Amino acid sequence: MGPLSDVNVMVKGTDIGTTTDFDGNFNLKNAKNGVLVVSYIGYTTKEVAFKAGDKLNITLNSDGESLEEIIITGSGVIDLAKGRKTPIAVSTIKAVEIQEKGGNFDLPELLVNTPSIQTSKEGGYGDMQMSVRGFGQTNTAFLLNGQPINGMEDGKMYWSNWSGIMDIANAVQVQRGLGNSKLAISSVGGTVNIVTKTVDKKEGGFVSGMVANDSYYKGVAYYSTGLMDNGLAVSAMFGHWQGDGYRNGTYGAGQTYFLSFGYKPNENNIFNFLITGAPQSHGDAWEATLDTYLSEGRKFNAMYGTKDGEIYSAARNFYHKPIMNFTWDWTINDRMNLSTVAYGSIGRGGYAYPTGALWGKVSGEDGGVDFDAQIADNNAAEEAQGYLRGSYNGHNWYGLLTNLELDINENINVNLGGDVRLYNGQHFRAPTDLLGDFGINVNHNGDALVVDNVYGGFNPWTAVTNFNNSHDQRVKRDYSENINYYGLFGQIEYAKDKFSTFFQGSVSNQSHERTEYWYVVDNNKPEVSDKVSNLGYNTKIGAAYNISDKASVFVNAGYYSRQPFHDNLFENGSSSNDYYNPATENETITGLELGYSKTGENYRVNINAL
Repeated sequence: MGPLSDVNVMVKGTDIGTTTDFDGNFNLKNAKNGVLVVSYIGYTTKEVAFKAGDKLNITLNSDGESLEEIIITGSGVIDLAKGRKTPIAVSTIKAVEIQEKGGNFDLPELLVNTPSIQTSKEGGYGDMQMSVRGFGQTNTAFLLNGQPINGMEDGKMYWSNWSGIMDIANAVQVQRGLGNSKLAISSVGGTVNIVTKTVDKKEGGFVSGMVANDSYYKGVAYYSTGLMDNGLAVSAMFGHWQGDGYRNGTYGAGQTYFLSFGYKPNENNIFNFLITGAPQSHGDAWEATLDTYLSEGRKFNAMYGTKDGEIYSAARNFYHKPIMNFTWDWTINDRMNLSTVAYGSIGRGGYAYPTGALWGKVSGEDGGVDFDAQIADNNAAEEAQGYLRGSYNGHNWYGLLTNLELDINENINVNLGGDVRLYNGQHFRAPTDLLGDFGINVNHNGDALVVDNVYGGFNPWTAVTNFNNSHDQRVKRDYSENINYYGLFGQIEYAKDKFSTFFQGSVSNQSHERTEYWYVVDNNKPEVSDKVSNLGYNTKIGAAYNISDKASVFVNAGYYSRQPFHDNLFENGSSSNDYYNPATENETITGLELGYSKTGENYRVNINAL
């Protein structure tokens, strides 16, 4: 697919090495003979014997095969910055670094030392935020194997839903600024692309365990058959973690599972089916005043207490989001490749907090929630007057990504593709712990209801298998939405001699429809909003000029017309189908990026401004 820049070239067994320039050339001045180790993300590492004065022409396999001995599928839609002639500001964290530094971190903590990344952490496991170049998570595109994973409703990222991502990640690439993705996504600040394991080329496995502060423990077991003679390969992993949490009462536990079936019937086709998930539940700590932290210590937390003699959290996050995808990579001929990924995910869980008379049992002291007193009050009243109520989110998300890559000639490369996303979300409130033997008496538009089923409670596994689908077992809030997205994208790149340029464009239509179940005239007749559709598009253009074999300047520009998030279309999205009038319009964003890059034998300089 043409020359690769920034390929790592090392003399085996030494610290002598360099990287290729923008035309794929390199020069080692101090090496007499030996073996070169040539490596690049997304390509098979290659060893080549050499002697002083040799002129070598080295070809790396890029047929969807290797990321640190991992078979990559869906490589045409992953959009890693590799082989692109126009430079972008990019940092890549590979599997070895993830394993060394991952520990009990969430992904944003791993990226904290990456240029232009800022992170902050709240009260419990997975409660993190990150920004790229000062732009928050709604303006940063997060991709899993090239698939968008920002929330369809609000563009947000909830890292507690992805607590197992560190166990299955094989590489994480941060593209700052306009980025390399061809999709119509919100990569204003940047793009974070997480590449997971699929199946290994070689048989093997491992069992690992780790301990950390605050009684944290994690154990992981992994095994892969490797690519067998019949073209099949299977990889599986299971992990468990648990810990008390840094702040008092923020204990948590969860699992990670991963199963991948690969099939390579011939050199032109690779198929893969993958399923992964990371169910978790953890306590949370709410904010307090600075004076409180100074007097009580930074571990202070007023949102927990004891129940039947055990520490019990009054604020708790629980969620389970299994993800499945089926990938087909087809090498049509030497100049044409087609990658297609069909995917689906279901999310079930919520966030629980005190409701009703239980607020009177929150003393404001550390660990001062008196659950036992509330249980006694509820049983005496024969009604759950104070209890833990959850704000639930349940969704079904299905999508299809396809990309056709064509080399017109040695100078021109074209990509064309489509992006379909279908989303249904449910939002409601319901009890997670009634704190006693009795239910809640509810008056819903004159209908007397007794809400007395907590279904799976805080258990993230039963949140999927025993989800609350009964509208008469929900309280105060109950609505759903359908969000459908259809997009087309394309890219053309031209590179010759010292000059290269590219152009990307995408157009998409996103429709919204909301259904209300609680605030209705007739309890038996859900009220459905009108369907609203919004057209969006983006364009990117860039060029680079190689001043020398080691130095280059580049410029990228982009313009976005981004559709409003679902939550920004309605006057009161939690209780009404009324759209804003006048209607919310698209956001428009213009980006301009200038850069300079130079590579020496022992250094590399990248300067860019947005």
